[in-house]
Amino acid sequence: MTQAPSGDARCRVCAAALAPGSARCPRCGADQRAEACPHCGGVAGVSAHPELRFRCDVCGGPRVPVDGDRAKRSGREVPLLQKARAAASARSVWRAAGIAASALFGFEVFLFAVMLLVLSASVGLFAAGLLTMAPVAAFALWAFRRAKSRGRDIAPALDAAWVSVASDVARQAERPLTAGALASTLRIGEAQAEELLALLEVNDVVRGAVSPAGEFGYAPRLRVGAAPAGEPEAERAAHALAAEEEALADVPLTQRTAHVEPTKR
Repeated sequence: MTQAPSGDARCRVCAAALAPGSARCPRCGADQRAEACPHCGGVAGVSAHPELRFRCDVCGGPRVPVDGDRAKRSGREVPLLQKARAAASARSVWRAAGIAASALFGFEVFLFAVMLLVLSASVGLFAAGLLTMAPVAAFALWAFRRAKSRGRDIAPALDAAWVSVASDVARQAERPLTAGALASTLRIGEAQAEELLALLEVNDVVRGAVSPAGEFGYAPRLRVGAAPAGEPEAERAAHALAAEEEALADVPLTQRTAHVEPTKR
């Protein structure tokens, strides 16, 4: 689980002295709340990322941080994070292919213009130019469309991974879990934590409850008898969110509700 710094702890990267409870090293900035990365296996911290939300400081793969020893992961988020990383990598490859094809198309246009200046225009020359440039242009457009398509797979996989981890935290909470507590555990804003809890409630993972102190929160939904056949609650919630994101894939970002964004600390 997460390695919490003690009073006489030192940075795991540069060995600088750390104050009690330090989350990052004041000298090198390394995250001290390190745990094993599901992608590279390295024990490393995470950094906020505008698209992946949090990524591994070693390999750059998407991560879902859990602060402290508040919950043990079920591991259901790992294939979802791997899917998001694969989609991001594929998008980069297709985008690079599209850029290369566009550059080649530009060179062909330049070469064709030079040939028109040197040689007299003819039907054969135009036909040759069309036969050489059209396939390259078509491939460039197709590559950019593939890159856009793979990019749309990133957010649903990430959202499903976050739902899975939020479900693990909620089911292991000793008292009704509040949005503030979940936000602190997952390093996100309270609005995003409330949205995750509401989604878990809709999918019968948690239910609204009031603590002895009168504070409203969410408690794991109790089930009597054997668990029903089918998918586990967290997986059903994850798939529900993935389906929702797939349906909203073509909606402009300005018209969509943000799901999980890292807090700045």
